[in-house]
Amino acid sequence: MYYFEDTKKKLHKDELILPSSAMMYDGVHIEKIIAGYRTLAVTGREMLSVNIETEESQIGSIKTNQTLPARVIKVTYQLIGKDAEELQKKYHKLMQVLYTEEEVEIRFKDAFDYHYYGQYMSTDEVRGDTNSIISSFELLCKDPRKYSRLFKSDGDIVSYLPYLVTPEKIEVEIRNVGGLMVTNGTEQISCTSRNFQQGDKVVFDFKMGKVFLNKVDQTFLLDLASDFENFYLRQGQTISSNNGNITISYREVLL
Repeated sequence: MYYFEDTKKKLHKDELILPSSAMMYDGVHIEKIIAGYRTLAVTGREMLSVNIETEESQIGSIKTNQTLPARVIKVTYQLIGKDAEELQKKYHKLMQVLYTEEEVEIRFKDAFDYHYYGQYMSTDEVRGDTNSIISSFELLCKDPRKYSRLFKSDGDIVSYLPYLVTPEKIEVEIRNVGGLMVTNGTEQISCTSRNFQQGDKVVFDFKMGKVFLNKVDQTFLLDLASDFENFYLRQGQTISSNNGNITISYREVLL
């Protein structure tokens, strides 16, 4: 749990009213839009257990599979209104803020350089006859990992990457007429069925699973032998292209 609240002087007045573990949910600090709301504690951001499947052997067991479970983050908060009726209105507003049908970016003030992707899942029951409550709700992060700010590189991967990372995008500005191949030294992605023109801009968008040529979806150009789904970044690698200047956009991933 995180109960510590920094009392040091801040540069921005707004930060004086935010608890150290205040949550930014889909770009919004709830404290700033619902008067009387305050984050008290956050759990679920600590070390993550690993699911290990085994089969018994003559001596001990043999590991057959290892997976990472989803992460559940629990936010404990206080909500105050002038009376029970106003409190209910604030709950309606809180639900409007938290309810989404898609995952959103989730950040916390005490680790603002990193974020999770998740969405509101459940809440504790609360009394309906009071103007001040302490309760909690849970956020489900199907992907339990947390992500750093976006890094960009022209080839060398020098960031600390303790785990395999999939790039978000690889952009290539074509140098000469001809095909295109990008490699990390192990896997490669290529488009050899088309002669690109000097100055063309090719984008391998790994989040969307598509290839764009001058901002137009041209995924059909991707060679079938390309390791598009298995193209990972590792610390110390050099990503190179046979035909153009490249820019790799990626994020550090931590558990």
